Formats: sequence, structure tokens, C-alpha cells
Amino acid sequence: MSRWDDARREVLEVSQEMWRRGLVSGSAGNASLRLPPLEGRPLLAITPSRKDYQRLTLEQVQVVDFEGEPVEGEMIPSVETMLHVAVYRARPDVAGVIHTHSTYASVLAVVGLELPPILDELVLVTGGPVAVAEYAFSGTEELAERAVRALGERNAVLLRNHGVLGAGASLREALAVCELVERAAQVYVLARLLGSTTSLPAEVPALPAEVIEVEQQLFRMLHGLPPKG
Repeated sequence: MSRWDDARREVLEVSQEMWRRGLVSGSAGNASLRLPPLEGRPLLAITPSRKDYQRLTLEQVQVVDFEGEPVEGEMIPSVETMLHVAVYRARPDVAGVIHTHSTYASVLAVVGLELPPILDELVLVTGGPVAVAEYAFSGTEELAERAVRALGERNAVLLRNHGVLGAGASLREALAVCELVERAAQVYVLARLLGSTTSLPAEVPALPAEVIEVEQQLFRMLHGLPPKG
């Protein structure tokens, strides 16, 4: 019995749910949970590298510190560990991070299209449009820096030619963010296609600016962020 068993179980269950919902396949993507510091040493529990989710076990979820050094577990942690750490360092309000390769969101990431605020719930859950971070190779410090920069104070970012990163005050919230981004991306892609094949405008209309502003302020209030001046 480990002091981190409950946290590791949560990472296990949420990562397997991520796989069941079709947001990843095989061993793609990753999930992590911020842990209470150990003697001042910040920690996280994270999925291991190259392990299929349907075969993942509690013991294979790794506990590492913010330098990527192992604390508990004998497997190699996700190659994107430092991406998760960068988000936790930049965003004290975030306790859970999930990286997915869902289809429609990845389409937008590949072509470099920002996901605009086309649905009310998208603004309330992510904080506004989902920006695209510039491309950088997986597992690099450059990717972590670019992702955090594009994420800002919102809860989701598209990783160019890669996929999605979702953040939340809990791991379940991060999963909900990734799922909503995928659904909104599907709506957006289909709406653009419909516009290109009918007499409808090809450009997909966003919510009214005043609605977006109100919903962004509500997002900030719900997540303990200061009002935007």
C-alpha cells in the first residue's frame, strides 16, 4: 500500500476512460494529476510511456517530481512529462492535465486552425477560443514552452500537427475539457464543410462578442482567476 495509491488509481481510471471514449488509441496521449508536495518537493502522478491503456495497471502509473525524477514506479514516465510539469508550474489553479489525439481536434491542429468560440459551453469550459501552439517536437522543452504560451489562462490548447492538451482543477475536469474540444471541433469542421457545399456562408459564425465577454468573465470567476480589465 502506497501513500499515492488513490491518486495513481485516479490517473489509471481517467486514462482508461480517455481511451474508451475514443480520444486516444493504443498508448497515445497521456494523463497526469498534481500531487501534494513531499517535503517541499512538487510531485505528479503520470501515465507511463508506451503502455496500452487497456492493459495499464495501478503499479505502472508513475510518480515523479517536477524535474522528471522518479519517486515511485519502475517504468519510464510519459515522454511528455515536462509538458505537464510546465503547465503545473505556470498554472497553480490546474491539478489535472490530459493530452489526447482525438480526430477532429487533430484535424484543426494539423491545418493550424484555431477553434473559435462557436458554442456557449466551449467558452464556459475552456475560457474562450482554443488557440494553436506552434509546432515543436514531442517531449521537448520547446513544445512545453509553446504550449504554455498558447494556453495562457484558458483550459485547452491545440498542439500543431499533434493533438490537444486539456487542463482542469481536477483530472475529471481535464477529461471533460478534452471531450468538449473534440465535439466542438467536429461541429466546426462539419459546419465549414456544409458552408463550402451549400449556399450558406463558408465562414462559421462565432458567438456574439458581448456574449463571449460575459462567458469569459464567468469562466474566470468559476476558476478563481481575477476579472479581466
